Amino acid sequence: MSIAIVTDSTAYLDPSYIDAHQITILPLSTSFSDGTYIEGQDLTADQFYDKMAKLDEIPTTSQPSTGLIQEKLQQLAETYEEILVLTISSGISGTAQTVQTMASELSNTRVEVYDSEITCHPLAFLVEKAVTLAEQGEDMSTILAALNELKANLSAYFVVENLNHLAKGGRLSQAGAMMGGLLKIKPLLYFKEGKIEVFEKVRTSKKAVTRITDLFEESYTNSQQNWQIAVIGPEDNAYVQSLLTYFKENHPDIPISLHYFGPVIGTHLGADAFGVTWTIQ
Repeated sequence: MSIAIVTDSTAYLDPSYIDAHQITILPLSTSFSDGTYIEGQDLTADQFYDKMAKLDEIPTTSQPSTGLIQEKLQQLAETYEEILVLTISSGISGTAQTVQTMASELSNTRVEVYDSEITCHPLAFLVEKAVTLAEQGEDMSTILAALNELKANLSAYFVVENLNHLAKGGRLSQAGAMMGGLLKIKPLLYFKEGKIEVFEKVRTSKKAVTRITDLFEESYTNSQQNWQIAVIGPEDNAYVQSLLTYFKENHPDIPISLHYFGPVIGTHLGADAFGVTWTIQ
């Protein structure tokens, strides 16, 4: 593979996949009153949610340090002539901009910073596509074009139990959070132009599950295409299980996987958030 693939920790890739394909990870961090924890290194997702519950506080998040980004890019530049960095949406994190700044200091290596305009498993879908094409020997232009096509076919919707996490972190307006709290609604959220927005308002999480499956069926127009579905959330969450059951029973030929919201994204969504993403590979 002549192109180095880099992403950040919010893709929540399986460690075995990272090792097998030599992917470089730029970790973000979460900070509680008792210290700062590097995602993927200092706390597991379960440990993070336990800590958030016990301390009864909403932590803060921070992007990878400039020093770490610079170090990783310089190391890769010694081996690769081209580096592709796929990042969490610039609409909710400054990671992409910081990587771009650090990349500009490398004179003999081409660095492409690809803003996913999303995060979590949708970002993982993009990383996996980039890895596959890079390992097949495709050039950077071909990979970037394929990523744009995949991103255009990506859909992702999610539901949170408490909008205060998003509001405190500045990822959703205080007015939007207050509206949800006062009206006792469960806004169905999505990414629009890289930012978290309310897609629709539903009354209950159960109705949100139904709406998500309806949205999938509306987009599922060609069964011959290579679809992929990922459900994201706690395995013991009843709504997560409802979604898994629905897709397995109604679309047994489509690969369906279960994933999680790690500490950084969990900071903004809360412990009981769940969602679904799908795409055509």
